[in-house]
Amino acid sequence: MGVDAETKRILLVEDNPGDVRLLIELLHENGKKQNYSLEHVDRIEKALQRIAQVNFDVLLLDLSLPDSIGLDTVRQICGAAPHLPIIVLTGLEDDMLALESVQTGAQDYLVKGQVNSAGLIRAIRHAVERKKMGERLQYMATHDILTELPNRALFEDRLALSINRSTRNRIHNAAKWEIAVMMIDLDHFKWVNDNFGHPMGDRLLQAVAQRLHGAIRQSDTVARMGGDEFIFIFENVTGQDDAGVVGAKIVDIFSEPFILDGKEIHVTASVGISLYPEDGTDFQTLMQTADIAMYGAKRERNRFCLYGSMEVL
Repeated sequence: MGVDAETKRILLVEDNPGDVRLLIELLHENGKKQNYSLEHVDRIEKALQRIAQVNFDVLLLDLSLPDSIGLDTVRQICGAAPHLPIIVLTGLEDDMLALESVQTGAQDYLVKGQVNSAGLIRAIRHAVERKKMGERLQYMATHDILTELPNRALFEDRLALSINRSTRNRIHNAAKWEIAVMMIDLDHFKWVNDNFGHPMGDRLLQAVAQRLHGAIRQSDTVARMGGDEFIFIFENVTGQDDAGVVGAKIVDIFSEPFILDGKEIHVTASVGISLYPEDGTDFQTLMQTADIAMYGAKRERNRFCLYGSMEVL
């Protein structure tokens, strides 16, 4: 018989047969209220294998397993399945361990023998909701709400990672190891707001974000910096020639109008490009040089400008 859409898939990681039977009984006591599909393994190694194969809704985790003990057990699960809600089940009534478990990544901490059926069901439901809420708050902290693109904070983190990868590629003599940082400012965006209203301006920004995101590789990043400014990370480029090819591609994205509410909205973009490491070796410097280049492009608009040459092309 198949598992219906309301069924919660639970993975129990527990090596004590008596505790396994008890948890099954607790779930079955409230079985009429909600369906649960329980799978049981007795080793962390087996748990890691199963969560790689099945999308579980929640994991019930004993902290004392034959192949893993204590908080390292939580860390291994979080590392393998960061989106999976975890409820720690232990025989230890230890407030400090409970706090550390939650700080490590668990959503709840239950002491065996002190939880009844209703309490277990409630803990499962709350763990799922806490995980969803935590992920939503994390998303809001790292993404622009209007366009759903990464925001400045996440962009800074990704640029730091890109610089680390670039350094490794350079050490290993990779053919292409430089990074292009591109800052984009929409030309005459204020005119759109003034003539069509701010709601239309917001919709245009969303449409621009979709078009920009659709034009990049999976390894690249486009973020919204605020207002009508966007910024890119393009990895694995070689010098100004490569960066210029990508810059021309970004400018060309705006050659076709945006159709919003049956209206054709024509907008172009000015693009400033800086290269790592020639034009900067850290976030602040690369942002400054890309910004200077973007204002160079603004002098004629609908152009890109390389900081290294400061010639509008």
